[in-house]
Amino acid sequence: MSELGEQLKRTRLEKNISLDEIQAMTKIQKRYLQAIENGEYDKLPGSFYTKAFIKSYAEAVDLDYDSLMENYEHELPKPSHPVESLPPRRTRASLMSPTRRKLAAALPSLIVFLIVIGILALIWLLSINSNNETALDEPGDEDNVQVEQNENAIAEQDNKADPIAEEKQDEPADEPKEEGNGQLEEISKRGDTTTYVLTDTDKFDVEFAFSGESWLKIQGKSGEVYVNEGYSDGQNAVFDFRDEESVRIRIGSTPNIQMAVNGMEVDLEPQPVAQTVIVEFER
Repeated sequence: MSELGEQLKRTRLEKNISLDEIQAMTKIQKRYLQAIENGEYDKLPGSFYTKAFIKSYAEAVDLDYDSLMENYEHELPKPSHPVESLPPRRTRASLMSPTRRKLAAALPSLIVFLIVIGILALIWLLSINSNNETALDEPGDEDNVQVEQNENAIAEQDNKADPIAEEKQDEPADEPKEEGNGQLEEISKRGDTTTYVLTDTDKFDVEFAFSGESWLKIQGKSGEVYVNEGYSDGQNAVFDFRDEESVRIRIGSTPNIQMAVNGMEVDLEPQPVAQTVIVEFER
């Protein structure tokens, strides 16, 4: 067993988390998690997945991934296939076919031709619009007389308007008051933990909608655990925390969850990793 695997396993056992729970939180198969704990990195799909799996495991048990890599990266296998360099630019250019070279040479002339055609079309359209506006700006005398008569009739009707009705229109209508959901503001973000503050309300409702398998663990400020279980596609959950000063929510596989506080959506990570959300309630 490697020192890195021992550190991950020891932390998991201290937090009383089983491998099945880590699997639900990270969506990594249990056999790969066991291989990481035993230092059997050759059983993982590849060197890229080795670091990705270790990062997800570390975040699930609240360990700092960067610190782990500083101490134990030497244990991880090195990439076995070096990256092949591309041929020099002059060599790549010489491989272009004669047909493509002709097209490339003719492209600047084609672009200039299209620009000229576009300018001529724009001038023609502006000329047509100008002629139409000139014709519309020259109405006959009969139209002017009719417009003036209509304006005078409207003015006379306005003068005869009921003053009482005008006073009623000036009075603003009473608008119904609705109970607000308050203000939800992000105040800090460190690692996989984001902290929000909820103010200006007496409500503290947290809602979850699940579109796939995931896992929730919710604790109040006093340490009381409200829920610690997995959920599946199509399930919903609603919690009323109006009596709590703050809650700590640990979420597994965030892409499968939509979360809202008093109807206000909370942004979660789009990648399949664990995330912690803390909401402080200030009435």
